[in-house]
Amino acid sequence: MKRLSLLLAAVMGVHAGTLPLQSYLEKIETSPLMRQYKAETGAGIALRRADVQTEGFKLYGELDYANEKDSDRDAVEFHVAVEKQLYFGDSDTFIDQLELSREKRETLKLNQLKNVIYRHYIEACSLDEQRGLINDMLERHTELTRLIKIGVEGGEFDRSSLLQSELIVGDLQLRIANFESDYYAAVQKLRLYTGRSEAPLCQDLAHEVPLEIDIREASLLYQSLEKEIETSEARYQFSDTLLKEMTIGAGYDNEIDIDRGLLYLQIPITQGDRRASERESARQAKLAADEALLFESQKIEALYESYERAQRTRAERLRRLRDDLIPKAYESAVLLQERFLGSEGSYLEYIQGQKYLFDLLIRDIQTHADMLLAEATFYEQLGIDIQKDKR
Repeated sequence: MKRLSLLLAAVMGVHAGTLPLQSYLEKIETSPLMRQYKAETGAGIALRRADVQTEGFKLYGELDYANEKDSDRDAVEFHVAVEKQLYFGDSDTFIDQLELSREKRETLKLNQLKNVIYRHYIEACSLDEQRGLINDMLERHTELTRLIKIGVEGGEFDRSSLLQSELIVGDLQLRIANFESDYYAAVQKLRLYTGRSEAPLCQDLAHEVPLEIDIREASLLYQSLEKEIETSEARYQFSDTLLKEMTIGAGYDNEIDIDRGLLYLQIPITQGDRRASERESARQAKLAADEALLFESQKIEALYESYERAQRTRAERLRRLRDDLIPKAYESAVLLQERFLGSEGSYLEYIQGQKYLFDLLIRDIQTHADMLLAEATFYEQLGIDIQKDKR
């Protein structure tokens, strides 16, 4: 078991010039993609905010000329006025809710992007770990091929053993080339999102995945939908105000009284079809937000049940691999190697034992990666901050 630990430690060696997960996640906060989303969200919020905001003061002016006047006064007539529209609905509450909704949505998007980064990080680390394992196997088989070649020359082994060993070495070399290519592609995905081209550290990947999650507390998707309901409610309350608006004005007309100004106001005396449509639109928007939260709640519960069951299955599989199958396969491979080198066993038995151990080690890496990838995908769907379990 000690030798197995040394083997796995060698596979997961630290690389020079690597970056931890935290460095990648921090870069996404200031990435062009996140800045683009904030700008788009801000533009949409500004449009919704404009629906409940009044315009500034308006200046009106009239200038007339009458050439048939009985008085001796100048024939030029003029009228100037300044008007201001007032809203009586509670627009401040709606605007405040809009801002809070924007914060939730931006944080939701940030959490989702962090999980995208985490997925690419896991993929790169998994490929690097498998590449390291294959490199280790290649070194072992290269050395064994050298020994078999000496044995063939001395008449201890037949040529078929040498040919099979050389085929294994060639196959491992091809597999390493494929892993190198896939690993490079995974690192480039990290670079695309973060601008960092360094290799991932991989030592900071979680060894275990938490299965128990308080979804409503952790999910920004759920919280964002709750906030949208509050925003829709505030918009509906604003639209449902009996006296929504009034216009007041102050002016001067030189034909009325040279020493007096004018003060007037405009009040809608009927509600009209437009007001009814505004109320209906706000009511339907609130209803849509309520139904969206209800549906997403059911969807989240279903996703969580499916995710939890699959993760428990993977966790049990990983436990059996590490506690039972891999130790036995390692011990068997060591014994078969000793028998073969002592001319007591066949090369076919030896390579079969090596292959079985290798397959189990690869399965261990892939199962662990599958658990982490499933977590990242699930967290992305719900907008859960992946760093909540990584700090």
